[in-house]
Amino acid sequence: MPQPLWLKTVDSTNRYAAQNFDSLPEGTLVVAGQQTAGRGRRGKSWLSPKGVNVYASFVMKNLVTSPMQATIVASLATLDCLRQTAPETNFWLKWPNDVFHDHCKIAGILCEAIADADNRIRGVVAGVGINVNMSRETLNAIDQPASSLLNITGQKIDLKKITNLLAFTMFQSYITYSTLFPRLFARWKKENLLLGKVVDLLTEREVVSGRVVDFGTNGELLLNVAGKIRKFYSGDVRIDRKSLDF
Repeated sequence: MPQPLWLKTVDSTNRYAAQNFDSLPEGTLVVAGQQTAGRGRRGKSWLSPKGVNVYASFVMKNLVTSPMQATIVASLATLDCLRQTAPETNFWLKWPNDVFHDHCKIAGILCEAIADADNRIRGVVAGVGINVNMSRETLNAIDQPASSLLNITGQKIDLKKITNLLAFTMFQSYITYSTLFPRLFARWKKENLLLGKVVDLLTEREVVSGRVVDFGTNGELLLNVAGKIRKFYSGDVRIDRKSLDF
C-alpha cells in the first residue's frame, strides 16, 4: 500500500490527482491540509478550512467501469474509517454519495472518471471529505444539517491518525472491489438506510416521489414511482426524518 501524499495547500485534491494521474502510484491517497477550491457534487463548493478536516483523493487505476462503483468503494471505506474512530456511533450511507451521523451529514464522496482521447475510462479519482474537528459554529454555516467527529464525541481527533486510517480502509475496500465485488456491493446496499423508504428525489429536471425498492450494481437507485420502476443515477434525496429508525 503506497504512503499518503501530503500536500500543505491545494485548490482541490481531486484536481491534483487527476492532473497527476499517470505519475501517481496506484492506490495513492492524496491529502491536503487545506483546499482553496474544494468541490462537492453537482458543482457545489466544499467548505475546506485549514487544519480541521480530512480532504483527500484516492487514485484507482484498475477501476475502469463506472464512477458510481468507485463511490461504493470510497463510501464503505469512509464508513469503516469513521466507525473505527468513533465506535458505537451511528454512521450510515445515504445514496448517492454521503455518509451521515443520525440526521446530519459528516462526510461526502466525489468520484470523477479519468478518460482517454476516445472518452474511454482509464481510472477514477475518488475524493473524500470528512468533517473531523469542525466547530459547531462553523457547521451551522453549512447549507444543510451537518456534524463532525468533534461535535459527536466532544474530543479533538488526530488528523494524521485518521487520515492514515482512511488510506488503509480505502485500500482494503479497493482490494475487495477487485476480488469480491458482489460481497462489497451487498454490504453497500445494506448500509444504505434509504432502502424501502418513501423519499422525494430532486434531479436537475424534476422532483419525483416514490419508494426505494433496490439499488443496481452501477450504484443506480431504483424508485417505485406510481407503480412504475424508474432508475436514477444522481439526485438529492429528501426523506422524513421520522421514517429513519436508529
